[in-house]
Amino acid sequence: MTEKRAKREAKNIPPPPNDDLPTDEDDSIEILEVVGMDEGKAEAPPREEPDPSDSIPYTRQQLYDMLLRKQAEFENARKRAERDKEESQRWIWKDLLTRLLPILDNFQRALAEPAADPRDPFRQGVSLTFQQMMDILGREGLEEIRSVGEPFDPHVHEAVETRAVQGFEEGIVLEELRKGYRFRGQLLRPALVKVSSKVGGSEGG
Repeated sequence: MTEKRAKREAKNIPPPPNDDLPTDEDDSIEILEVVGMDEGKAEAPPREEPDPSDSIPYTRQQLYDMLLRKQAEFENARKRAERDKEESQRWIWKDLLTRLLPILDNFQRALAEPAADPRDPFRQGVSLTFQQMMDILGREGLEEIRSVGEPFDPHVHEAVETRAVQGFEEGIVLEELRKGYRFRGQLLRPALVKVSSKVGGSEGG
């Protein structure tokens, strides 16, 4: 009787808990985590390898030399444009002054005439106007060619007459018939002059 009772009690004892054995719930969670990890890896974009054709086919020194050449070309182009601009302005001025020179000649001839009254206001006004014009043109580069008393220079003088004069050696400018001018170092118009010749030689006209 006692042995039968012990067997019945043994059947009613619950088995001891075992934490090391995985339960069904743990298995489901672990499977979900693994699936989630696989899905994240599948969504990541593939890594693109660099295309060798996209790389610059020059060394750093070659690029530096190319930059220096481009800078030199730009500087040369800038200087050439400045020279062309100056040359264009010079030709515009020369054309304008060539047309103004006869007017300056008229002023000079009028002022060279003897005046009855040197204090005449009109004459003084003309003289002042002419001087202001010459000052402005002089600042722009116009200059008179020195002639009287200077040795004859065929580059800036044009002889219209030769004359033997006692006391003057040959080839000296005796008189200026028309003024000559330079503009910014270049001949604009030669001066018309009379030149001394050798004493005892023939005179030319």
